[in-house]
Amino acid sequence: MNDFKHATSLATPAATSIDAVSSVVSRLRLAANLRLGHPDRIDYGQVVAARVRSVNLAYPVLETTEARGVRLREGMRIVGALGARRALHGFSGRLPARLGPGAIFHLLNKGGVMGECTAFHRALGWPAELEYLGTVHDGRGFLSLRDGALPSLSHSLPRIPVILVLGTCMNSGKTAVCKQILRLFSPKGFTVNAGKVAGVAACADLEAMRNSGAGRVLSFHDLGLPSSAHLSDLSTVARSLVHHLSSPPPDFTLLEAGDGILGGYHVDSLLRDDHLLERIVCVVLCANDLMGVWGSLEWLRQQGHDPKELSLLVSGPATDSAEGIRYIERHFQVPAANAFESSGKLCTFILERLIPWSRSA
Repeated sequence: MNDFKHATSLATPAATSIDAVSSVVSRLRLAANLRLGHPDRIDYGQVVAARVRSVNLAYPVLETTEARGVRLREGMRIVGALGARRALHGFSGRLPARLGPGAIFHLLNKGGVMGECTAFHRALGWPAELEYLGTVHDGRGFLSLRDGALPSLSHSLPRIPVILVLGTCMNSGKTAVCKQILRLFSPKGFTVNAGKVAGVAACADLEAMRNSGAGRVLSFHDLGLPSSAHLSDLSTVARSLVHHLSSPPPDFTLLEAGDGILGGYHVDSLLRDDHLLERIVCVVLCANDLMGVWGSLEWLRQQGHDPKELSLLVSGPATDSAEGIRYIERHFQVPAANAFESSGKLCTFILERLIPWSRSA
């Protein structure tokens, strides 16, 4: 039970009606008329209500707990959770410096993560502006995402093979590759569970993996995190997801790391966990271009990782042309396959890594 649950209220909680509840609080059961108050401190994952003051027409949709999108409008009352975001191609933000009646902050992503915007992509402009109404109170204390979270687990990992999908940056084709791997293996009788280790909370990618054949799907969000942007080490998150996705035991677990290897979500920390690396049978690197492939491989070598020992394969937009595949394999000496045009090659690559593992298990 977290300290925030029992934080002192600065105002008597009052009942408030809400127009939409965002997907970031989907693990919590909220009453129809919420009681709101004002705690004495601000923390990641606090569940808050806000009134929409302005709508960003380039980013006007809120994802609800039913995993559907509703269009924002001025005056709308919504519920989300406080958090951080560090998106190269989206909004970035942090916890608000203060939260009191009438305080102004922003909607950082469609999943309902809210905070103070610190940067935005020039194609989007400023995110939707919100007015703080209060923090949700359940009659016993203020609510946090941690109240509905799965426990963190860091003990020895089960002997289940893991396929790790990394990218050079966001929008490099990671989720598309994950969906295609699921579509390739699920119809063949493989049971595959899938997880998202890093990013900012939203249901769309997880629903896409579930619809593509994943038996069970979880993310950092299920561990009570609105995003992974405030964490410097993702090892505990990754280990916890592997544990929770191992019951019932799948043939393998598919892990996607949101954002890029380098960036504000500290995906690079996954490659410093030797015990996790022992469970990874192959790494699929999604890249937008050849320079991204070269930079990733050079960075891995600088960190002491041999791409061949990682059983690394390149995919993503850099392989959309046969010319890209030829260049990668000829000049970088690593295999490359497009998840759609050369799916058989991708499937064979993964199978060749799974078979020795199954024999030794």
